[in-house]
Amino acid sequence: MSNPKNRAEAELSTAAAGQALTTADQNAKREEAEGVIRRYALFGTASGLIPTFGLDVAVATAIQTRMIKELADIYEFDIDDQIVRTAMTTGITALAGRLLSGIAASVAESFSPLKFLVGGATSAAVSGFLTLEIGYLYQTRMEEGQNPADIGVMEIVNHVVAQIQQGKWDPTRISLTSQLGDMLRSKE
Repeated sequence: MSNPKNRAEAELSTAAAGQALTTADQNAKREEAEGVIRRYALFGTASGLIPTFGLDVAVATAIQTRMIKELADIYEFDIDDQIVRTAMTTGITALAGRLLSGIAASVAESFSPLKFLVGGATSAAVSGFLTLEIGYLYQTRMEEGQNPADIGVMEIVNHVVAQIQQGKWDPTRISLTSQLGDMLRSKE
């Protein structure tokens, strides 16, 4: 017969190995997800450079929806039947981001000698930032086991506002290269 103490130690050891495997799997998923988020944040930034209102919102919506779908695949959520709802949520936030960047660009243009460049740079920075933060919000919720389709517009708005309040994005800095540099740095 085996010693009960040795059996208990073996069970603990097996449980610890399973936990380590789970942690390693979670870390791999997190790393893959962060790569997806950074890639789509760059696409989001590029969508902000589209000068046609409406087309830029549609492209940003498609980019963010595709990013969320890829994140859901990584975290093994099936959102195919909820993709329209997800697209509507990202579409509303993309539209709001475009409207806000238009306001910010108008203010910035009044102080800049390169007025024709400022609007596009501001829109690109805002679009990239929104895509990045939407990605991080969805990633966090999926890591917690929450259905990504349950995230609503107000949750995204509250998350973005909190990130701005924490200094993750400074809307007074118009520099697109500065904002791109901030986006490429890993999440702190």
